[in-house]
Amino acid sequence: MARRRANAEGSVFQDEFGRWVAMIELPRRPDGRRQRKKRRARTRAEAQRLLREMRDELNTAKVVTNARRTIGDAIADYQAAREAKGLSQGTLDQSRWQLEVIGDALGRRRTATLTVADCDGFLDAAAQGIGERRPISRAHIGRIRFTLINVLANEIRVGHLTRNVAELSILPATTVEKKERRALTHDELSALLSVAKGSRLVLIDLSARNGLRPAEARALRWADVDLEVGVLTVSGQLDRQNRRTKPKTKKSARSLQLDEITVDCLRAWRDKQAAQRERARDAWEDLDIIATTARGNPVDRHSFAKSLKRLCDEVAIEPPISPYELRHTAITMQADAGHSSWEIADWAGTSEAMISEVYRHRLRRLANLRPV
Repeated sequence: MARRRANAEGSVFQDEFGRWVAMIELPRRPDGRRQRKKRRARTRAEAQRLLREMRDELNTAKVVTNARRTIGDAIADYQAAREAKGLSQGTLDQSRWQLEVIGDALGRRRTATLTVADCDGFLDAAAQGIGERRPISRAHIGRIRFTLINVLANEIRVGHLTRNVAELSILPATTVEKKERRALTHDELSALLSVAKGSRLVLIDLSARNGLRPAEARALRWADVDLEVGVLTVSGQLDRQNRRTKPKTKKSARSLQLDEITVDCLRAWRDKQAAQRERARDAWEDLDIIATTARGNPVDRHSFAKSLKRLCDEVAIEPPISPYELRHTAITMQADAGHSSWEIADWAGTSEAMISEVYRHRLRRLANLRPV
């Protein structure tokens, strides 16, 4: 007489289409209904392997994962769980691009079959540049790996996975070299300011002469500036979606004393912006932003970078600089003027350690020693 199979022992058989099926009996539901989990394979050997995996999962975690569930599904549930916690929009946006990179590369992969080798291969490919994306630095690869670990950890939390293979992955030895930032000379900056116009002139002046970060300069509002006394208050910045957020640190929030050149530049631009607002009328987005397009929208970071490159080409600045190198120019000039690291850090809204490490060769004042 054939022995009756016990629960969780499972079986392997062929269905009416000739495909091999691994089936396991799960514990009954609270209402007494039976539960079964099936996985299909092309061969009997593969079906037996799937049956062993389901047995191990059931014995270890008391649950069998959904074989059809993908990384894309896991990402969607992870985002929903974070939103349900009531996290701020800025916190949610911090990992958005990382989830996009993971989704583009692994979105269709099934969570049940994801391996450590798959994670290692994904991180290696991301470091070299996936599709049209540029190569990613080691620091950002580490953040992507951390986000992938969190996505799979959420799958374990809700019972879709039994182990987190991303925790065993290894960061690749990326070949991306950190770009050395350069600063403009006084002549180059003067030439750049002479050809810039409108909101681009304002952004260059605020970043290259007053040390604002590009995201801080683009987020600056007229309510943050008192042109009568010449004081500017930095209280926010724009994220990648051009939404205003608070500064990253408490040191980033600061007040700056403006000189006459910047005040005159802002006044001239305020008059031009008023004329643009009058022409656009109903189409104008009244956001009180200083650096705006012809319709009142905030200047996009990509648009500003392209405009800056075009201006650099116009005045023969080679190679063209990035928007953040405008801030690098301002800090470099303050260091050359003889100000101490803590004064520059307080003015630029950053840490004294960063100023000392990056601008050490400019801050040091060597004694006039001679060989003995």
